[in-house]
This record gives sequence, structure tokens and C-alpha cells, in this order.
Amino acid sequence: MERSIGLVDGYLRTLGGSLLRDEPLGAQIAIAQRAEQMMLAELGTNTHKGAIFLGGVVLIASHRVGSHDEPTLRAAVSSVAREIAEVAAPRATNGEAARRRHGVGGILREVEAGLPSVFEVGVPAFRAAVARGADEEAASFSMLSRLMQTVEDTTALHRCGSAGLARLRADGRSLERLVAAGRHVPFLRERNALYRRMNLTMGGVADLLGAGLGWLVHRGELRPAPVSSRR
Repeated sequence: MERSIGLVDGYLRTLGGSLLRDEPLGAQIAIAQRAEQMMLAELGTNTHKGAIFLGGVVLIASHRVGSHDEPTLRAAVSSVAREIAEVAAPRATNGEAARRRHGVGGILREVEAGLPSVFEVGVPAFRAAVARGADEEAASFSMLSRLMQTVEDTTALHRCGSAGLARLRADGRSLERLVAAGRHVPFLRERNALYRRMNLTMGGVADLLGAGLGWLVHRGELRPAPVSSRR
């Protein structure tokens, strides 16, 4: 996971350089595709494939509008998503298979709708928790709990079907109550062990959580973690 995070960092830096050079969207799509290929070649897995797509869309949209205004950014995200869908929509992926099998929209619907899970669910949950006096860590877990309850997570659906998604949503409700009571850490450790036994992961939730936390850092509402704590 740590090696793959490093690859995503390099990808976003390369993508940013392309945007600063005013290259066309096709160039940025090619950069994202090469990043996916590199990750698969070096790690033998498509870990963070969703983060490459989501991070790329948000970065391109943010560059286009150059604004901290959330409705403006959301409109740009929708526009970029539609442009990408016309020329390079993801095909033959586990997410696509899960979307077809279970009749959900997944990350494609999310970006085309301007990331409602981020801006209508996750970020407001963080801000509400802070307003109640929670520290940044507890507020981040509040954000996670709300996303677990609402995201159409195609990774969970692909691995464990509808039962896996139902598990996430039930655990999200429990996590929300436990965070409010300050008793969430033991629960998270127990769920982590259970999910490993079940082969259950929540990639969609993780991607959207990362996007939300990144936006809060960008706006100065959340302090970035020290480099040493990321290892």
C-alpha cells in the first residue's frame, strides 16, 4: 500500500505539470493510463486505480476553475467527467462489472454528479463534528462513518456482493455512534480483522474519504499529517 501511494503521488505531480503546460485533456488521460499500467507492472495489482481516476478528475477540474468555491468546483468535476466518459470511460473493470450486476452507479455516477458523497455527506460530517468540539481525528472518523453508510461501494460489491455492502452500512451506523462516545478505536480494530477474514474492502469509500480530506487540507480546515506518520 505504501509503495502504491508513492506511485499515486508521482502521477499527480506529472499530471499537474501537464496542466501547467496547458496540454489537452487527452494528454492527462494518457498520463493516468500510464500510471495504472505502471502500478500493475510494479505491484501486480490495480490498487488505487480509483484514486488515480478520482484524483485526476478533481485536479483537472480544480485547475480549470482556480476557485475554492465548492459549487463551482463540483460543476467543473461534472464537466470533466462527461468529457472523459466520451473518449475514455473505464471498461472491463471490476467496478464496471459490479455496477452492471448490482445496478449501482459507483464512482462514475459520483463524478458525473459532482461528488455528492464528498460535498454533501463526507465534508459536512467532518465540519459538523468539529463544530461539536471533536478533534480532527474524531471528525475524520465521523466522515468515514457517514461515507460507509451512503457510498455505493463497487469494491465491496465485487468482493462480497450485496451482503458486503450491507455490512459496511451497518458498521458505518455503529461507528457513528461509537465515535460520538469516544469508543470507536476497539471497534475499528475488530472490524479490520473481520474484513480481512471476509476479504471485504471498501475501496470506493476510501477514495472518496481521501478526496474529502484532501479538499479540507487544501482549504486549510485540516492540518496535513506529518511525513513521518505516513510511513
